[in-house]
Amino acid sequence: MSAKAEALAALDEGYRKFRAGIADLDDAAYSETWLGSWNLSQLLAHMAGWYREMAGAFERVARGERPVPPGVDYSDPEPWNQRFAAGALPGRAALDDWDAAFAAYRAAAAALPDDLYGVDPESGRPRIGNRLLQGAGIGHFEEHQPELDAWLAARRR
Repeated sequence: MSAKAEALAALDEGYRKFRAGIADLDDAAYSETWLGSWNLSQLLAHMAGWYREMAGAFERVARGERPVPPGVDYSDPEPWNQRFAAGALPGRAALDDWDAAFAAYRAAAAALPDDLYGVDPESGRPRIGNRLLQGAGIGHFEEHQPELDAWLAARRR
């Protein structure tokens, strides 16, 4: 399996696992506050916002540009996170929006050439495709899955 195929498979697995836990929740569950001051709709909006930002990064890299547009700074994610969460849609509309954003992110990642995935043999660093998938995708699932699992378990009690 190529490095690109492995990275996309890891992304897909994270998505499937995360989505499986929330697929059958009713609209009311999306407004329950459980992640600090956030509810599920806000968490999904936060993730969807980063998917949209990084889909653009994949598209820029595919055109030979830098992933971050001129004048944009992602070094402090908190203002971005708050902006994304503030745009949360209610109920299952949040899940639909998250699904659509993920699909666009996944498609942009799949369109990136294979040679931009894997590990650079000279520097030992992951190539840009892997880095863009890790931050907004695979890493996001790794970060939020345990929190989601804990909330879902608490709801079942």
